[in-house]
Amino acid sequence: MDKGIFKNIIRVFIGAAVILSVWWIVKCQCISLEDFTPAAIRDYIQGFGRFAVIVHIIAYTLNTISIVPPIAGLSLAAGLVFGKIWGAVYLMIGAMLGTSCTFFISRFFGRQIAERFLKGKFKNLDNSLERRGFGTILFFRLIPIVPYEVLNYASGLSKIRFKDYFLATLVGLIPGVTISAFFGGTLGEVEGVKDIFSGKFLIAVVALLMIILVPVLYKYLKKKNRP
Repeated sequence: MDKGIFKNIIRVFIGAAVILSVWWIVKCQCISLEDFTPAAIRDYIQGFGRFAVIVHIIAYTLNTISIVPPIAGLSLAAGLVFGKIWGAVYLMIGAMLGTSCTFFISRFFGRQIAERFLKGKFKNLDNSLERRGFGTILFFRLIPIVPYEVLNYASGLSKIRFKDYFLATLVGLIPGVTISAFFGGTLGEVEGVKDIFSGKFLIAVVALLMIILVPVLYKYLKKKNRP
């Protein structure tokens, strides 16, 4: 038998086994799907009480410094756990602490340590950050074609003033933070299938997709307009 055909048969078999296993678990009521709704997850995290805020901010700060996923998951968790408004506030605090820490780590602990993390990815940003620091940071925060953490460390290696970096980051993160918290907060209100089709939830999904698609659209237009 051809190896390609054999592999496809194995994949189909595994897929069918997974589907049947999930169906059986639901059918026998071994696990209640209601325990895994966003609202249930929100209630579980809030069970940690007042320490939940501190834990989330610290986790987001450390996650930003370490350049390890899931930064997006923590962003949505802010709105999911603390609501749209306070979620945005706590998310912004964590983001500003994290981005500031990475900036100073990069600036004061030297190029060698930062290069070990970035593997040379920051080099193309040096000139822009030196000549147009505020505008460059603001642009890349609003249109994140440069990875979030890479930009943080690259800024510390450049000659940009921390004041310009901080203010540009603060302004540039507002749209993303607001939409992430809004989506997470709306997600936390989902208790059934009907809530997924509510107008508020659909607006949140569209807003989140816009944030995700902005850099893709920018790259496409830039490539299309290239002579």
